[in-house]
Amino acid sequence: MMNEETLRRNPEPASAAQRMKRHFKSEQLRTFLVVAQLRSFTKAAKVLHLTQAAVSTQLRQLEAEASVRLLARTPGSLTLTPSGETLRTYAERILDLHEQAREELACESSENILRVGTPDAYARLIFPAALRALADQFPKIRVDVVCVPTLELGRRLESGTLDLAVGTCCSQFPGPPIFFEELVWVALESATGLAALRPIPLALFEIGSVPRSLVAEALGTAGIPYRCVYASPDTAGILASVQTGKAVAALPIHSISGDLKILGRHENLPDLPSLALTVATGRTPNRPEKDALMALLTQRASSRLRTTMD
Repeated sequence: MMNEETLRRNPEPASAAQRMKRHFKSEQLRTFLVVAQLRSFTKAAKVLHLTQAAVSTQLRQLEAEASVRLLARTPGSLTLTPSGETLRTYAERILDLHEQAREELACESSENILRVGTPDAYARLIFPAALRALADQFPKIRVDVVCVPTLELGRRLESGTLDLAVGTCCSQFPGPPIFFEELVWVALESATGLAALRPIPLALFEIGSVPRSLVAEALGTAGIPYRCVYASPDTAGILASVQTGKAVAALPIHSISGDLKILGRHENLPDLPSLALTVATGRTPNRPEKDALMALLTQRASSRLRTTMD
């Protein structure tokens, strides 16, 4: 019969090839943690609803997998070896990850996740209030939000990896406008003289994006040459580029803060059209949470539009 005395013997050392093939089993780690906490095979067996022999066998197998002694027994006590203390830390983390994985998979299998996206410039514009209202209506829903450019949002909606998205109206992201965001020229306050340079140095959004197309069209109509000195697919990257003091950019007005200055006709720059925002759904099936968020986003956008007009 296997007992604590068995664990006093050093397990046979394993070869490198054997160690590579071995792995810790979750039931062995769970048994080890209970024994480590209670410092008793007998008590651990009762808690785990196992026989003492089964507890001993699992720990013997665990020691063989680890190729080290994990427990040391002295008269009247059972303690962890230094290796046992190390494994205890990892065992707790491993079992926590197992539990998290189960919860995540259970959540996904019950369709409790809503996957939405928006460019980073719009994330704070209409999403917070809409998501707060959605949580009130559907307390168990989990919303995964990604911030990527409009062109990428269109691809993800088409592939079914997003349920819903807010982006800039364009051929790759069609839909009725729900909000208009002013597009303005900006530069670092100490670098407004860049607007007078020819060609004007610009930080531009990715090729094919609506803001970049509007900038090219406006400057072309005005006969102003330009060169791209920085490029980024997202607003954060454009803002960082402008902060260098080496470029002018066209940005949604709500994304501007800090020491940036809005430029315009005084700097001989042409007016820019506003960006039209729309909300679009992908190939995933409609469900109450998806429909509710779409309505909430539209409502929030309309509210902001009325506030802006007032």
